[in-house]
Parts: sequence; structure tokens; C-alpha cells
Amino acid sequence: MSRPLTPDERTALETLLAADFPGAAELRAQAATARVTGRCGCGCPTIDLEVAASAPTAAVAGRVAVEADVPDGGLIVFADEGRLSGLEYWTTADETPSAFPPPESIGPLGW
Repeated sequence: MSRPLTPDERTALETLLAADFPGAAELRAQAATARVTGRCGCGCPTIDLEVAASAPTAAVAGRVAVEADVPDGGLIVFADEGRLSGLEYWTTADETPSAFPPPESIGPLGW
């Protein structure tokens, strides 16, 4: 399975990558080529990503490139070996979310 990001997925990813942090410019360039290669089996919107081999590699310190709080949870952008690899939405709510939260609900970013 490989498909383009939905508008909802792209908005969440771009919102998280909009901040200035180490490797952000390269990750934004990668995001332009990102494709979804898998989904979480629980029904939440968490996705696995793959980017073009020609996209620049980011100098990120760890697997978590950037994260942010949202009501009852958070969002995490993962990078493996400097390449975008996933976008996770975790929650403490009883009901599993089916979509990423709107950009206005995304709290301060951390890395």
C-alpha cells in the first residue's frame, strides 16, 4: 500500500514541521514527497511514511523529530536515519480518534 497523504494528514504534518528546529528545512522538503505506506491497526489516524530517496536527509538528534500536545493526547513526527517515517496521534481519551486534530488545537511544539 502506498498512497498520497490526505489533506487532513498533510495539514497535521505541515503544522508540526512549520516550526524552526534542527533538521526542519530538510524534513519540510521530505514532506513534499511523503507517501503513506501503512496505518495503525487500532483505527487511529497514525500513519507510516516514506519519502523520495532524492529528498535531503535531516540532521535530527533522535527518532522523535518534533512533537506537540493536543487535547487529551499528542502528535509525534518520527524520523529514522534523518528520513520522515511516521506521524503518530496518541490519546488518553476513551474513544479512539479517527482523524488528526485541527491545526488550531495543536499546542506548543517540542523537539
